[in-house]
Amino acid sequence: MLHRLRIAPFTGILVLSILACAGSNSAQKNPSLPDNVVTAMGEAPIYQGDLALARNKALKDAKLNAIRKLVGEQITEKSGVSDGQSLGSKLYGKTDSFVKKYDIISEEQWKLDTQDMIRLNVRCEVEATKLSTAVDALLDDVGNPRIAVLVQTVVNGKSFPIGSATNIAEAELIEKLRAKGNKVVDSSQLTALLKKNPSLAKLDLTSVEEGSPLLTLAQDSGAEVLIVAKVTTTDQKPVVLPGGKKTDFLSSAATGPYRIIQLWGDGKIFGSGSLEGRGADITQEVSREQAVKDWANLVSVKVGKQIKDEWFKLTEQNTVILKFKGLALEDAINFKNDLMEYTSVKQVNDRKTEMSGSEWELTYPGKESMFAEELMYKKDSSFRFLSNKTLNINSSKRGVVEIEFKNK
Repeated sequence: MLHRLRIAPFTGILVLSILACAGSNSAQKNPSLPDNVVTAMGEAPIYQGDLALARNKALKDAKLNAIRKLVGEQITEKSGVSDGQSLGSKLYGKTDSFVKKYDIISEEQWKLDTQDMIRLNVRCEVEATKLSTAVDALLDDVGNPRIAVLVQTVVNGKSFPIGSATNIAEAELIEKLRAKGNKVVDSSQLTALLKKNPSLAKLDLTSVEEGSPLLTLAQDSGAEVLIVAKVTTTDQKPVVLPGGKKTDFLSSAATGPYRIIQLWGDGKIFGSGSLEGRGADITQEVSREQAVKDWANLVSVKVGKQIKDEWFKLTEQNTVILKFKGLALEDAINFKNDLMEYTSVKQVNDRKTEMSGSEWELTYPGKESMFAEELMYKKDSSFRFLSNKTLNINSSKRGVVEIEFKNK
């Protein structure tokens, strides 16, 4: 890692900055070494003359940089995202399990202002198969969000509310999504939540806005994405063959819009559309059912593609709200710089910074839970104020992380 500099809050993306610990100069491959061997720099402050503790923290930092390098490359190669290093932040707490062995090539001490520092240059050999398997699992988790499905259905004028056991469109869409490999919240979870507030089943799904109780309902079920839709069947005129003869088949159309809503971060609607399904049978009732099933199948295909196309983009640019208290203004400025330099935070927008309580809007490549995990992993070796402060995470949910700093 290079000498630590104070970085302005809006400097740019962490992994693209040569000053960041994940930068290209902190971990490098040697063409003469195997692909799973990386040379990485690690550094740490020396508090109260405890060189052994600082050396251990610098070694941990070097291992982290080595893993970041390889994880970033694999994620970018396998998913096509531009910011693979940041997206892999969930794996950074497992560096010791990935690094099979290491050699300390060099060690030096230096000063940052008045703070004694140590820097290590470490050659790390990584268990390539184990790391690749972990990256695959991460991509499945991050790139395949848990989905909640709510569909209002009208068949021949009869309404079937969301969560209804007889709502064929909702059940069919869930089944089709699961069959295509999507992770769908069990409908019984949503039904149980709806029973606590039956009026929600009557809300108009075509006008779900931010703050709607339906979004809270889906969040409470553990979903990350909500699909809302409304479908109505319309009986079609009998088909007339050339010569004027009518066929024995009756037909129906099932038409309706859908929306795809992100349930964490800023609650963005990132997909929508309207489709028409068709069905035919010798009875009108079965033709309606077939039309609804056809509509559900078309929606599942369209929704699956839209989620796949957009989800990694969303995770790369997610909004996390950070609320904290217990830091003086100077420490808060240092904390902001540390977030940009030592975590995967890409941008910090200052809503308010006060001793009584501060609130920042972060751009982060992942859910708030991933940010909280990275924060806890990095805090002991990176953040400059922790020689006299402790950092505690009070809560992490629904795109908001709340933390508190206390004097030691």
